[in-house]
Parts: sequence; structure tokens; C-alpha cells
Amino acid sequence: MLKRLPDRIIVAAFVAFALTSSLIMLSNWTPFNDLNHWTYDMLVNLGGYAPKAKNIVFVDFDNRTFAKIDKYPIPRSDIAQVIENISQAKPAVIGVDIFLSEPRSKDSDAAMQKALTDAGNVVIAAQSGTGQLPPVMPLTMFCQPENPDYITGYCKQGTPGAFAYAAINMPIDSDGFVRQAELFAWGKKPAESFPVFMAEEYLAQVDPSCKNCMLQPLNKYAAEFRGHKVPYANLQTRTFRIGDWNPRPTEHVSAWDVLQNKLPASTFANKLILIGQSSDAARDQHFTPLFRVRGPDGKRERIAGTELHGEAIETLLNGDAIGAVPKWAQRVITVLLLGLATWLFTTTRIRYSPLIAIGFMLCLYLVAQLLFTEFHLWLPWLAPEIGLAASLPCGIGWQYLKANVLRSETEKSREQLMDLFSRYVDPEVARTIWLRRDEVSLQGDEHVATVLFSDIRNFTAMTAGKPSQQVLSWLNHYLTAMDDVIREYNGFLNKFIGDGIMVIYGVPLSNGEEHDACQAVSTALAMLERVKQLNAARTPDDPFTDLHIGVGIHTGMLTCGSVGSKSRLEYSVIGETVNLASRLESLNKEFHTEIIMSESTYKLVKDRFRDGYSLGATPVRGFGDQVNIYSIGPKVNQGDTAQEKKTPEVVV
Repeated sequence: MLKRLPDRIIVAAFVAFALTSSLIMLSNWTPFNDLNHWTYDMLVNLGGYAPKAKNIVFVDFDNRTFAKIDKYPIPRSDIAQVIENISQAKPAVIGVDIFLSEPRSKDSDAAMQKALTDAGNVVIAAQSGTGQLPPVMPLTMFCQPENPDYITGYCKQGTPGAFAYAAINMPIDSDGFVRQAELFAWGKKPAESFPVFMAEEYLAQVDPSCKNCMLQPLNKYAAEFRGHKVPYANLQTRTFRIGDWNPRPTEHVSAWDVLQNKLPASTFANKLILIGQSSDAARDQHFTPLFRVRGPDGKRERIAGTELHGEAIETLLNGDAIGAVPKWAQRVITVLLLGLATWLFTTTRIRYSPLIAIGFMLCLYLVAQLLFTEFHLWLPWLAPEIGLAASLPCGIGWQYLKANVLRSETEKSREQLMDLFSRYVDPEVARTIWLRRDEVSLQGDEHVATVLFSDIRNFTAMTAGKPSQQVLSWLNHYLTAMDDVIREYNGFLNKFIGDGIMVIYGVPLSNGEEHDACQAVSTALAMLERVKQLNAARTPDDPFTDLHIGVGIHTGMLTCGSVGSKSRLEYSVIGETVNLASRLESLNKEFHTEIIMSESTYKLVKDRFRDGYSLGATPVRGFGDQVNIYSIGPKVNQGDTAQEKKTPEVVV
């Protein structure tokens, strides 16, 4: 069995990378792509629709017109009459989204040729070959291409018929929906698509001075039109995502009203006109993102192909083509998001994890919607949403594993440690040792630590002749006050020796030699201040005189570990460091001071405690060489055993 489970960060990283890798493989699955398209459509519909195009008019051979004419296909002479009536209003350009690739009656074909020739600004439909279907070109009587190798281009000048022809191909996604439009149609040679050609011709008429009004490839990821970036939806086919969606994207005019001349010239003047068919008989209705929602009449919207060209043209004119977050960025976002979520799932209470997951999923959608609506940038959010849903049981499972599989081992280790230290360590120290158990060794180890000894001056004389119960109560009151001070500065109160106290800083846990030494000196100063408070609180009938203490501090190498028998243990320290600290405490009587520290301690604390001063070198009982000693605070004249002193200056 593992002694420890991996750190939460490692678990979160593993889950994030594993799930991201799985999602990358999942993205090749057709049902996943269909769902991904559905989430794209959701962004389109919830983000609000674009305004209706003001300068594009769709002249529609709709069901009403079909019912009036009562013929299918629509007679070519009627289409010619519509073109003729519109051209009299001086539109900027006319696009006919109806194939003129097969001959009809001689009279109707002649009428069409005349209408196209008289208008002089009509672009008629062509189609590049797709799959096994051959390309579709208009009859030469309606257009004689300047270069037949191109599927989009101009008709020869001086010949009867249209002004130009363009490919009306519309790319369809794997789920049968239209979300994109072509920039370039593919034939023998690449050429501009119908939407691009129409947008360029329209701008050439209404704004001849326009700069950047010709589509230009920008790099392998995007083209540029009218100063706007047009990101490629597909790098191979170089399509673009339509951004200006609306159930009624253009001004809609029934062809029957045009045939009856019921519309004013202002309806068409200087505008881009699209002529097409939305009737049920024509079957030119397409599924788009708008099909996902029901219209005001309760029906789902299907858009005529000509209207889709209108939405594509409006997208180009407005610079609203939808880009996509690069795939590498999508994967980085997914890894970071799943890593953070999993880490939270492993650190918070299980009851809150579902709420956190829901919060992440909602925020992810809102970010995706904001990017789409405000910045025309698509962040595919289905994969991260699935990853978030999958990371939730991973995080909860890790918590369950940690809480149950390792519980017995953890409790056993804790019981052993707490049983050992509960015999001689106060609960707070025992708790700290448990939390930092990796740093603690109960064997005999050598460490650099700071030892503090304190003792009551003239304790024997102060307590002589007084009842032992009274002495014990008074002593416990003093020791309790000193214990509070020691706890405040995180000292390890190792033992009480009668009226003396032994405190260690640096074992079993250390925060650094300098920090440990400073904590010891701070404790000593606080102990003296607390003694002053105890003396000030004495009553006139108190049987004990004023209390004075001495403190000795030394920093050095010592051995720490468990000392005792099988039935009684004590965690203690031994070595010359302990002995010297005890001897320094005794020297306070000889030097008439309250605090004496060794040179090793002084060097560690002198930068923080500025009132330290040297007492010189002195022999110490049990040590061969003389020892340099120091005190802290105002210097005391010989013979003055206890004076009021100001608190030494401490540099923080």
C-alpha cells in the first residue's frame, strides 16, 4: 500500500492531461462533432441576431409568386421581366441565384439575353464541380467568359448577356447545416465566390474611392477585405464563418410585386439586389444555426440559399466573420481549466464540489458567449464542459481514496506519534509536530538550537518559613505566567526544574537559527516584563517580596531525542549547549544582570536587538576556556541587583 497519495497538484495535472488527451481523440468522432456544431448554434441564437441588412434586397420567387404564375420551373421570360423592372431603378449590382445553364424556349431565352444586356450590371450563377458532379456554367448566349478556365469572372465586353458570372457553391457541414460561405470557388483555377464577387462589385459602384475593397489573402490563416480580417474556417478550402445571422437578413420583396410594378424605385436604387427562389417547389431551403430555435409562428427557420448569400455578403461588408481560438490555445485553456477544477475538487468538501463544477461550466459558457458576441471569436466549449463533468468524479474519487484506503495507515502513524508525545509535550506542540511530522525524528539527532534557562533570584530566602501549600500556589501562579509567555513565542517548554524553567528553540522543529535565537531573546524580555506586571499586582499583605529572575541563553549544537524507560519517556536535549545555557543563567548573580547570552546567540540577534552589549570574557564552571558573554538593555552598575529598565530597542 502506498504510504502517501500523490500531492493534489500532481493529481490535478495528471487528470487534466489525461482528460485533455481523451477529448482530443473524442473530437474525431462524428457524434461529438455534431454536438460541437450544436453548441456553436447555441452561441449564435443566444447572442442576439444582427440587424437586417439595409442595402441588400432579396427579390424572391416565393410561394405567392409561384401560385400566381402557376408554372414550374418559373418561365425564364418572367425572370427576365423582373430583371428589367429592377434595372430601371438603377441598382448598384444585381445577382441572379438561378442557373441559366440549359436552353428554354427561343422567345424566353431571347428575352433573358435582352434583359441581361440592357441591365449591364447583372452577375449570373455558376457552380464549381463538387465530388463527382461537373461544374455548371451559364449558356454562352447569356455570358461568354473572358477566361473559361475560371468558375467566376467577367463576361466578354461587347457581347450580349450578363456583366459577370460567379460560383454560388455553399459549403455544408457534416450535420447538414450551413454555417460557412466560400471565399474562393475551386475549378481549374481558384476564383472568387459569389458573395465575395458581389460585395466587391457593390463597393465599386457605391464607393469607387474605397481602399482595400478587393479580397486579399493575408496569410495562411486569414484573408483581408475592406480593412477587416476574414479568418479561414478551413485552411484547405479557405471558407469563412458567417457572422451576421438573422432570420430575415435582408429586405424581402416578392417577385410578384416586382412583376406588377407595385414597388417604388427607391426600393432598389443604388442597392445590391439578389434574385432567387424560396418556394417549396424550388427546394432551395437550408438548415442553419437559426433552425435550432422556433420563430414567432412556432416553426423552425429554414433559410433560402439566396438569403444565405445575402448573410455572407453582409458579413464581409461589416467585417463580422467569426474566427476561432487556435487549437493549441484551446488545449492550453482546457488543461489549465481542468487542472484548476480538479485541484479544487480534491481540496474542498465533497458536498461543495458539484456546485464548483456547475460554476465552472457556467463561467466557461459565459466566456465563450462573450467572445463570440463581442469579439466574433469562437471558443469551442463542448470539450472543456465534458472535461469538467469528468473531472468531478475524478476529484471526488481521489478524496474518497485518500479518506478510506489510507485512513488506517494514517491513523496508525498518528496514534504512535501522539501516544509518544502525549507523555511529555503539551497538546499544541504535539499538534504542530504531527502537522510537520516529515521534519521530526524521534531518534537521537544533532541540531543547532537555542536553549533558555530562567531561575528565580533568592528563591530559598523568599520561601523560607512559609507554608508549602502557599509556596506551591505562588510558584504555580508564576510558572503559569511564564508558560503563557513561552507559548506566545513558540518555545518548547521542555521542563520545570523547581523554580527554574528550561525552554528550547529549534527542536523538534526549527524556523532557522536566527529566527530561533530571536524568539528566545524575545521570550526573555517578555518574561521580565511579565515579572514586572506580577510585582505591580502584589497586594500590601502579600507574604512574598518582589520577584526577580535571571535568564541565560546559548545557541549551539545539541542532541535531542527520547530519554527514559519503556514506561516513562521524555523528549529532551543534552550536550554542552544545555550546560552552558544553565551556567550563563547563574552568572546573572555575579554580573548583577537579568539576561546573559553567549557570543553565538548575540551574533544571531544583534541586528535585531540594538541594546546588546558585551560583559567581556569570563571563566565558566565546567568549561576550560573563558567565554565571551553579553547582556541586553541598559547597563547596570555593580551592586544594583534590580532596577526599573526601559524595554530594549528591537529592530523588526
